Formats: sequence, C-alpha cells, structure tokens
Amino acid sequence: ASCLVGSEMCIRDSDRVLVRPGDRVPADGKIFRGESSLDESPITGESVPRQKAGGDDVFAGSINVDGVLEVLVEKAASDNTISRIIQLVEQAQSSKAPTARFIEKFSRYYTPAVMAIAALIVVVPPLTMGGDWGTWLYRGLALLLIACPCALVLSTPAAIASGLAVATRRGLLIKGGNALETIGRVRTVAFDKTGTLTEGKPRITEVVPFGQSKQQQVLALAAAVESGSNHPLAKAIVAHAKSLDVEVPQATEAFAIPGKAVRATVNGSKLAVGSPVHAGQMATLTLAHQQEIAKLEDGGKTVVVLFDEASKNVMGLLALRDEPRRDAREGVAQLKAMGVRSVMLTGDNRRTAQAIAGKLDIEWESELLPQDKLRLVNDLKRDAKVAMVGDGINDAPALATADVGIAMGGGTDVALETADAALLKSRVTDVAHLVALSRATMANIHQNVVFAIGLKGLFLVTSVLGITGLWVAVLADTGATALVTLNALRLLRFKGAQEPADGQNGGHQSSVSVQDAH
Repeated sequence: ASCLVGSEMCIRDSDRVLVRPGDRVPADGKIFRGESSLDESPITGESVPRQKAGGDDVFAGSINVDGVLEVLVEKAASDNTISRIIQLVEQAQSSKAPTARFIEKFSRYYTPAVMAIAALIVVVPPLTMGGDWGTWLYRGLALLLIACPCALVLSTPAAIASGLAVATRRGLLIKGGNALETIGRVRTVAFDKTGTLTEGKPRITEVVPFGQSKQQQVLALAAAVESGSNHPLAKAIVAHAKSLDVEVPQATEAFAIPGKAVRATVNGSKLAVGSPVHAGQMATLTLAHQQEIAKLEDGGKTVVVLFDEASKNVMGLLALRDEPRRDAREGVAQLKAMGVRSVMLTGDNRRTAQAIAGKLDIEWESELLPQDKLRLVNDLKRDAKVAMVGDGINDAPALATADVGIAMGGGTDVALETADAALLKSRVTDVAHLVALSRATMANIHQNVVFAIGLKGLFLVTSVLGITGLWVAVLADTGATALVTLNALRLLRFKGAQEPADGQNGGHQSSVSVQDAH
C-alpha cells in the first residue's frame, strides 16, 4: 500500500508486466508472450538491438524497440541488474585507498631530524670542544635556514598543478593529483567497445545489389521502406541515403512485423526489409545469397535483406556495423609504443568483437556482463596497474575498481561520476596523452626533489663547516624554491605523446615532449 501504482518498486517476483514499444523493461525476467527487438546497450553495451521471443531472458533497463511483450518477473527491483550494478560500483569505490605520497612520508621524519641536528650543532661543539657559542649558534641558524623544506614541499604540488592545468587545456579532466600520478604507472588499459572504441551507433558498411538492381537503387528502396521506422538500423539506412544525396521515393502502407521486417509499398511494389531468417521464409534465398550473407556476418556485421514480397526476389543486402572511431587504431598504437597493453572488453557478440579487434590490433573479450568486466579488471590488476576506459552504466563497476577509471566525455552521468578522469573530446588518442602527461609530471617531480635535496645537502655541509654563511643560505633557499617552480612551469609546454610512424607502432619508443619557451 505504500508504493505508487506503476512504480518499479511495486513489481514483485512472479508478476507479469506489459512492456510496450519504447518502454524500458522494469525488472529482470523472461518473456511470457510476444516477440520484439530489445536495446540492451545500457546493460551489455551492444549497439544493435537483439531479437527476443518467448522464453528468452530480459534485463531491467533494456529498451523495447518495436513489439509488445508480456514479461514474467523473476527478480524484485532491489535485486535486478541495475541494482546489482549500483552495488558493484559502491563496493569497488569503497575498496580503493588513496596512494600516500613519498613527500608526505618523507616530511614526517625530515623536519624533526633537521631540528634535532641544528640543536646538536649549536650545543655540542661549545660543550664538548670548547667552541664559541656565537659562532655555532650562527651556523645552527644557517643550517635551519638552508634546511627549510620550502623547495622540497613545493616540488610536488607545483608540478601537479601545472600537469592538471595543461590537461584541462587539452580537454582532459583529471580529478586530482592522485589520479594524475597513477595514470603514468598504468601498464594495461582495458577499453569498452561501444561508444568508446566505436562511435556507438550502427552505420552502413556495404550495399550488395542482386539481379538488375544497382547499389543506389537498393539503398533508395530500403531507405523508403524504413523511413517511418524508429529502429536504430532503420535510422542508419535512412541517414546513409541522405548523406549520399540519394533520392528516396515515397512509401505507403508501411508497417512493421516486430523483430522480423518492415513492409511498405514503394512505386507500386510491395517491398520488405528484414532479417535473413525472415527473408529465408518469405523470399527465395539462393546459395549465392546465403554465401554473401554468411561472409558479411563473419565480418561482424548485421545484415538486412531487401526483397519483393510479390515475386519473392531478393533485390539486395545491406550490411551495418558500429564502426571504430577514426582515431581508435592510432590511440591503441600509441599506447603499444609506450609499452602499455590494450584489451577490449565488450558485451557484444564474438564475431563483431573479433572483427573490430582485428581492425584495431587489440586483444579482446566478448559477451561480457558488467560483473564479468569487473572480474576481468580485477584479474588484470594482479599483474600491473590497470586503467579502464568506458562510457556507459555497464562500465561503471569496472571504472570504479580499476586503478584509474577514465570516462569518455559523451558518456553517461554514472560513468563520468565514477571515473577518475574524463576525456571531454572523446578521443581515444587522449588516453595516450594522459599517460604521457602523467609520466612527464612524475619525471618533473623527481627532478625537483633531487635538485632540492641535492642543493640543500651541499649547503648544509658548507654551512656547518663555516664555508658559507647566513646570506648564502638565504639565497640558496630562495633560489631553490624559484628554480623548482620554474621547472614545474615547463610542463605547460607539454605537447603530448608522439604519434607512431604511419599510424603504426612500428617498434618506435614513445616519447614525451615537454619543451621550454624559446
């Protein structure tokens, strides 16, 4: 009685719910009655909707595309897929501990030690060796002055601030110095596929005409049939026709057979665009047609068939696939050149994953649910520091549990909130730039620390021996602070990771360009 009618919290195990086209599935369960395509990208990341019928499993958060479904609920709202993803994110975030900086640890011992040494220098020589109190008091003060850890303490935050500033200027949002420091130590980067390595929406890759038909005619007729459909594949076909300025004829009497085909009358002919399975039942698929379909599907593509319902003749095939981003191969090659291993983790099917991975020259794992990605990231963490790059709700647990989570700028709010860094321009090459910037920043910090400690060590010895006095100590301390700051500012000249020759890694060593002003 406390819940609202229609609320997901009212849905209980064994209930039956009606899911109309465009509705979001409210709970995990099985299809009791009906057939439809389901967009499972929020859960699995797969960009092309899956055809499902009676007895098939459905996940909470999936979107019903075209048919009416009656779903038998098997899990309550508190135990559905989305709830488990939230729990995985919370567990992963709570298990992460911030890395304690070397400088912070060092300073715990450095300052008390220097104070004790200065006190001994002031007291011991006059008491044990008959030294002059004034002379040794002067030397003790000089030692305290030269040992002041200004340059040492400033060496890290100055470099971190410069690194964060240049990252922001390049569209790389990093949530703090700890993330910037860790990124450079990453040896494996796990990428989500859909929306990260790929554009996140299907596109026409090939149009194959048969008989007397021509490519442009097949595309025009298919676009006409699909012009009234809201299916992602239909939108891709229509968009491709528009991009090529193909004249699309008017279609009438259009309607969809959920999960099978879209039918319409175009130029007096009753045409249909459907799946190969449906086309095999309603039209004449010859051996040549079947071989061409198999060839395209082996390439990880989704194939639809244009056929005439009256004559049962197949007029052509259209192949669609979520294609890699333009800079994806270059980004993976840059990481490889820097000694960083890349792995693609996707909820998509095996053939599509293999085809995309082959294009990008990257290791891969397919058909993964969010908990599978989380498990694989934990496995990778046993061997080295791991970064996870993703954009969706389904990537959030892996983003949270990785040593560094990196979200694409166009991703979901959940991914952006969970990640340690965000690529605001959504470029894969920016992952390599992040690693290069982190390494440059850490190199700058090490330079500053070595310089500060070395300079102070030198003048500590000369001050105790009386070779240098108080004024030299003042100049050395101030000068060290200024030089450390200037060295940190050199990071503002950061140019990014160098591109491998001809877009390939070619065995080249990665380098970072941090140049001084001319």
